[in-house]
Amino acid sequence: MKPSQKIQPNARHSGFTILEVMIAISILAIGLLAVFSGQNMAIRGNNRASYLTEGMTLAQDKMEELLAVPYDDVDATGSPVNDPAGYTIAWTVDDTVFTHGKLITITVTGQGLRNPLQLNCIKTLL
Repeated sequence: MKPSQKIQPNARHSGFTILEVMIAISILAIGLLAVFSGQNMAIRGNNRASYLTEGMTLAQDKMEELLAVPYDDVDATGSPVNDPAGYTIAWTVDDTVFTHGKLITITVTGQGLRNPLQLNCIKTLL
């Protein structure tokens, strides 16, 4: 190399500009916010599904209990039962709908449920 030749730095090898770094960080932050928002929605959906499953299980348990009782011993209206998990279970028995059957309606309200859950069944006289 001759002394009269000067080495000129190549602009492509000088690194990233602060503007490029800021744009990259902004894009990364927006992507991470979208992922975290989706994760939060998934957790809330799982909690809601858990409450629905637990409430429906309690309603089914009460329904099985009422179906196991003899036909004439099923109470017309049950006093609400408070479950230790924070749910309230109530039921009604309507014997005017069917000639030889009783319509049993179980209603579960409480913890985390937006709307009351209802389960209906017909107990027939065999």
